[in-house]
Amino acid sequence: MRQYPNGPTPEELDSVTDDTAMHLVRSPPRRPRRAATVERRTQAERSAETQRKLIDAAIVVLHRGGYGATTTGLIADEAGVSRGAMLHQYPTKVDMMLAVVADVYDRETKEYRRLGAEAPTPRDRFYQFPDMMWDVLTRPSAMAVLEIMMGSRSDPELASRLGPVQRWIEQRSRATLEQALKDGGFPDLPETNAMRRLFVAAVRGLSIDLMLLEDRAELEQAIELLKRLFHALTDGLIPPIEP
Repeated sequence: MRQYPNGPTPEELDSVTDDTAMHLVRSPPRRPRRAATVERRTQAERSAETQRKLIDAAIVVLHRGGYGATTTGLIADEAGVSRGAMLHQYPTKVDMMLAVVADVYDRETKEYRRLGAEAPTPRDRFYQFPDMMWDVLTRPSAMAVLEIMMGSRSDPELASRLGPVQRWIEQRSRATLEQALKDGGFPDLPETNAMRRLFVAAVRGLSIDLMLLEDRAELEQAIELLKRLFHALTDGLIPPIEP
């Protein structure tokens, strides 16, 4: 597999496939030790279990205290894993944070598919996007990723390595919305990308309000308003953006 020590260029990023994209956030693989087949498989299972514990613990610590208060030591303690075992999997805090972003993106993608499959028609599925985003983006895992994104502003290494991953996720998000519009039988809208950005930003902002104010009923009224705007835009009731 191709490695990107300093992150892929925009041209290289365009060629990344779904199956390999998340490898961008992982450190170069270690050379495996010689061992019997059964032993290697057992070690791989143990490694996967340790990674799962550490990622789940990192989400808890990030959600509880924020990026600035999150340390590898706190994560290891929360996971019940030794510092040595953690460093073997994720040598630095940045490695750990990127693993969280990759894992949460994978979880959220699966959850969007699950929730979307419950809609009776493709058009209904499209109109349910605000509800699905509210459901997914108010979870501790999504808030943990938001903490990492904000933390990258003061962490140059994290910003450098997170940037290509964020751009790839943006591309996938845009493609998903465009496909949903097509499946729903909607006409091409020049505001598609602006609409996506508006709704993601609005739901993220409301999820922060929920964490700070804990007034879910009022915030869900705002989600209902977003849904009405969603309908109005796709029904042509809102004037198009001027060139």
